[in-house]
Amino acid sequence: MLSQKSYIKAIVSTAVLFVSLNIYSCCVFKTDPPDLRLVSQSFPSQVRNGHRFDLKFTVGNFSNTDCNAETTKQGVVNLKMIRDSTIIQVNNTETLNELEDSKTQEFNFSVLIEGQGVNGVYELIFTIDPNNTTGDAYRDNNTFKSSVTVIQ
Repeated sequence: MLSQKSYIKAIVSTAVLFVSLNIYSCCVFKTDPPDLRLVSQSFPSQVRNGHRFDLKFTVGNFSNTDCNAETTKQGVVNLKMIRDSTIIQVNNTETLNELEDSKTQEFNFSVLIEGQGVNGVYELIFTIDPNNTTGDAYRDNNTFKSSVTVIQ
């Protein structure tokens, strides 16, 4: 059986440990909201009419502080390729799985643009969680834009 003095000493030691953990690591009992962002992308800047080409995007869930990010909910990513600001040539959606802290998911799209009158510059827009269903707290980094030129 603990004496009253030993019992008080144990409580004080536990309190000091708890306070020191909170001072040195606020993350012991806390997580950050998820932040989905594009980690990498790979695709050609120019392709030939009638030739299939591949586009690769990697999405990750990361924290904005030293704490771990919460796991996201399932959502989608969307790839669009638009010519002349109005003609949507590609509009593909893929499932974005739940992502734990610091985990990534790769998306591969295979695209074929062919025919008369399709040559030109296409605005490429890759959007992470366009419907805002994953719990992603930082939406400013969810859209990537570039261009791909289709030549004869």
